[in-house]
Amino acid sequence: MTDDFEERAERLNETPASDHALVAGMAALQLVPVVGGVIATYISEYVPRKKQERLVGFVQDLSREFEAERERIDTEFVRTKDFDRMVENVLDRVQTVRNEEKLGYWAALVAGVATAERPNPTDRERMIQTLDDLRPEHLRLLHVIATTTEARPGLYMGGVSDTLSWKMPEVPNDEARRLWAELARTGVVQDYPSGMMTKEGAGNLSVRLTPYGREFVRLLRLEASYSD
Repeated sequence: MTDDFEERAERLNETPASDHALVAGMAALQLVPVVGGVIATYISEYVPRKKQERLVGFVQDLSREFEAERERIDTEFVRTKDFDRMVENVLDRVQTVRNEEKLGYWAALVAGVATAERPNPTDRERMIQTLDDLRPEHLRLLHVIATTTEARPGLYMGGVSDTLSWKMPEVPNDEARRLWAELARTGVVQDYPSGMMTKEGAGNLSVRLTPYGREFVRLLRLEASYSD
């Protein structure tokens, strides 16, 4: 595997300077035992050369994610056809223009699925589709929902709209409600809660995540950070 990769890297290295970042990223990915070589092989052998440049950021993010998960990687699962199919599915999505702003999340998803704590097969496929369907503004709102447990200071009674306006002041409330409804259709959150409620009810948005949504948030590391 290593010798084959070195030969492919040498061929890539003969390309213009604009491709050097890809070569460096592939080399870093290869350093991750087992799983890095698997992903590098897919990219170098199965992705058309003209599309590989779009994968530079993804490869770099993937290297970092696998390094962070090194101790938890399930090397036996990484060698299975199920993992092969999932990687191929993700690479198909990553190569599309609409996913360029979500490369870090795709990398986190692949790395998370490679661990022993991976979701079941049905949820793995569902998560790929969910991430493909969501836009960056959805992911930002999902981050806010997952990390908000208290209402704004001074609120006694109110609605979820008060909390969203506090956390996302630049987003009009009708737009926030529309984005929430679109998230609900993917199954990651409950329906938008309307009406007046106590400050606890209005402020603790995290309880609005569904069990599937909590797993989705965990796998994408959405609680820890949001990158737009």
